Amino acid sequence: MILKGVLIDFGNTLAFVDKMKNREYEAALLSVLKKFGYEGSRKSLSSVLGSMSLESTTGELKSLQEFWSLMLEKLGIPERPELFYELQKARDDYSDKMYKLYDGVLETLGVLKEKYKLALVSNCAVGADMLFHSLGLDDFFICMILSYQLGVRKPNKRMYLEALKCLKLDARECAFVADEISDLEGAREIGLATILVRQGSSTFQDAQDVNFIPDFQISQIAEITHIL
Repeated sequence: MILKGVLIDFGNTLAFVDKMKNREYEAALLSVLKKFGYEGSRKSLSSVLGSMSLESTTGELKSLQEFWSLMLEKLGIPERPELFYELQKARDDYSDKMYKLYDGVLETLGVLKEKYKLALVSNCAVGADMLFHSLGLDDFFICMILSYQLGVRKPNKRMYLEALKCLKLDARECAFVADEISDLEGAREIGLATILVRQGSSTFQDAQDVNFIPDFQISQIAEITHIL
């Protein structure tokens, strides 16, 4: 196999959620909402945010404006322009703090970019493109295939095929890197080589075959340059 391209997952592959910063973000949103009459708890707000974020990964919501509108509807709070502004400001203040890149990610992407065409392929909520920009990932990828924009989630083969189309490469010329077996299963179905990064907490979540053996395994993303 002559490798020409690498497709890379985001969550728990390139970055992880800083749980403390995530709690601070939810507290900031709660503070804003309470100014406008919300009487619920952070736990209730967290539940609504979590379910909505998951739902938005397949494109039900097309913008953050729609996201905030639906959230306010679920919480029983009337919409106001100043409320939208404060909610968005809280998000802007915390979006690039809640996600932390693993050690060596930018350096590793820099090395890979010199040798291969790169595509980011991520199941992510509406607005993630701005997060990726703030984390400095834009310069490394020829394209970003994001589930909320495409309307489907990995392991749906459309996610990988769109990346291949963008890179103008065949599946046999590329590898897919992720932390979840289920994502790798979808990649293998269309002929991509598979690389498992064992640094997340959900490796076997939703896996169809718990005995799936990837083509390569690494313990952290920085090790990928040792096998490619």
